[in-house]
Amino acid sequence: MTGPAPGPAPGPSGGSGRPGRIVIGTLGLDQHEVGAMAISRILIRHGYEVIYLGRFNTPERLTAAAGQEDADLVGVSIHSWEYAAYADELLARCRELGIGLVMGGSVLTERDQADLLGRGADAVFGPYASEATMLAQIDAVVRRVRAGELPAQAHQPSGTQPGRPVPLAGRTVIVTGAARGLGRAYTLELCRQGAAVVADDIDEAALKEVADAARDLPGSVHAVVCDVTGPDAPRTLLDAALRRYGQLHGLVSNAGLLRSGPILQLDDADLRLLFDVHVTAPFRLLQAAGRYWRAEAKAGRAVEAAVVLTTSSAGLYGFRAEAAYSAAKAAVAMLTRVGADELGRYGATVNAVAPVARTRLTEWLGEAPASPGAGPGDDPLAAEQVAPVITWLLGPAARTVTGRVLEAGNGQISAPSPWQPGPQFPLPSLMSPEAADVLLPRVLASAAPPPEVLSSQS
Repeated sequence: MTGPAPGPAPGPSGGSGRPGRIVIGTLGLDQHEVGAMAISRILIRHGYEVIYLGRFNTPERLTAAAGQEDADLVGVSIHSWEYAAYADELLARCRELGIGLVMGGSVLTERDQADLLGRGADAVFGPYASEATMLAQIDAVVRRVRAGELPAQAHQPSGTQPGRPVPLAGRTVIVTGAARGLGRAYTLELCRQGAAVVADDIDEAALKEVADAARDLPGSVHAVVCDVTGPDAPRTLLDAALRRYGQLHGLVSNAGLLRSGPILQLDDADLRLLFDVHVTAPFRLLQAAGRYWRAEAKAGRAVEAAVVLTTSSAGLYGFRAEAAYSAAKAAVAMLTRVGADELGRYGATVNAVAPVARTRLTEWLGEAPASPGAGPGDDPLAAEQVAPVITWLLGPAARTVTGRVLEAGNGQISAPSPWQPGPQFPLPSLMSPEAADVLLPRVLASAAPPPEVLSSQS
């Protein structure tokens, strides 16, 4: 099976004038060629040249053929896990030739995929990888090979730091409000860590820019223009994730807006909009994702899912002249606790982050300090400073963390305590006014005073 078949979508030429060329085979006594043959047919259909070696290969034979054929990469189909042990030898031989290494197979779990990517493979596909995902990542590898961007020894995907791990490889995450600010930072960091992101926003042009910015990262972006306040939005986003990537592992409910005003002045339409965006929308998203994970768990499939909701310091402490926004964000904090309790039985964690960052909702924080050559790392209030917290909560290291709120940004991170019962006092039956005058001041004095309400001058 070699040579391109006619088709409307030729593989990338990388500027060399010829389509991508790939050597594909299985290792040793691995008897299952179905996956290798299937991906070969897909690639040929999309204009690639495929040199198919079949079974009983060694790393030396695969890479020798790749060198003889001037291939861009070696693709290895793994259907017995022990053959993943050859990854290091395969990578070393591929790097000597300056070509890429792609691995895939039905036995590879998400942890296996993360491990292989961390060891240097340029792309790794598990049993649920979609055709679109595989093509996009193989295209990106070929482009990097043609551009001479692969490292000589260690794997370094474009846009990442040397040796940076990709712990979210193989995971699919929905991010709402993904086009700007925090959502944009979250989306790009998720892609740097290998995730496939269904990015939602109502700003189509800005959403396209985010997808373009993620093009050469290890993960991928599938943009969906959708208003999260619509009753059909959660199902639309879930269906997009399942059609494109075959699974859903995570949800970041980030979409937000601000309608400011004191209690005595806030318009009723603004009140309804605030609660639609900040309470109703994440509640519905949690419902849709939770029902999907419940069905997966009942079908006997392991669920390692994670949700991150967005609350605010306003919801934890109150914010002057922002009573409605504060109340909505307080509701999200409690939705986090109850959601963690209810969805934990199906294998999902639910946490929340109260970010402190420069966005369109926090214009009172001012603009970033202007200095030549300064980047997000130089601004403690940059949205990019919060993104690693989000990705950690979605990753394997946070599987036992649920029902928690983290405040993050401006150079600090903390886990504020939720409401706690105060010291108990006997309540007299049908307490008289005189008894109340004695008892209630004692009760209030036994508790710590509440924190000050925040303001833009805080």
